[in-house]
Amino acid sequence: MNLNKKRKFREIQNFKETQINQIYQNLSFTIILIETETAGNIGAIARVMKNFDLKNLVIFNPIEKIDKILSDETCGFAMHGKDILFKAKIIIPDNQDNPINDLNNLLKNFDLVIGTTAKGKKYTNLRRLAIFPEDLSIPISEKPLEIAILFGKESHGLTNDEIGLADIILRIPTSQEYSSLNLSHACSIILYEIFKKINILNVGRGKNPVLLADKEDRVILYDFIKETIEVLKLRTYKEDYVYQAFKNAFERAILSKKELSLILGLFSKVNSILNEIRPYEDSKI
Repeated sequence: MNLNKKRKFREIQNFKETQINQIYQNLSFTIILIETETAGNIGAIARVMKNFDLKNLVIFNPIEKIDKILSDETCGFAMHGKDILFKAKIIIPDNQDNPINDLNNLLKNFDLVIGTTAKGKKYTNLRRLAIFPEDLSIPISEKPLEIAILFGKESHGLTNDEIGLADIILRIPTSQEYSSLNLSHACSIILYEIFKKINILNVGRGKNPVLLADKEDRVILYDFIKETIEVLKLRTYKEDYVYQAFKNAFERAILSKKELSLILGLFSKVNSILNEIRPYEDSKI
């Protein structure tokens, strides 16, 4: 199944490696850093946010000094995410003895609050019952939906009270010998998993993208496979199993147009040979 050259060129020109899935277009994510201790981590997180198309950053009650947060050194960590850093909202609670009330008021502006923890491995603390980032279900909404993701201070993460304000808790599985991740590394892993969920990802390398076979192309392939199986005259119940096995394997493989074209050519040739043989075999019966 050869693609028309003009069509192929047009597909490459219009190729985007990633694009937001329209069902998630009403979602808005905000990263909230609570009592962050080092400016470098704040800068690194701004950079990670830029990598994964997030723009909203809130720095709540930072332990690090504000002038250090906005310093040239921190901008160096942020790289192309320094615009996110400079637009970040920095909140200093009025009541430093009990900042949880201010945090609670802040989170009332969000429809969904996601907390993070390095703990949550045991079931003794119900507040910290956590799921892995890959298991997070991203909501679909017809109206704007605000989602906050909370990260605690580097030394001990979110407190139980802060965790208690979250709707969902995430935990990244790590080695039991040393489970603590750097704050910016943890943030990057979680944002990466979310990015995969809300975007349509295409496979590509620079100017030569790998165009994936669409559903219409795959259906043609499956019809060829079905025809081959029927010509081979397998037992009826086996025909279904063999067909489903091929279909499952090719669906998991996520075929490119080039790969599918080659496989189609093979099955087309096989079917042609089998159809030539069949009249001869039938005449012998």
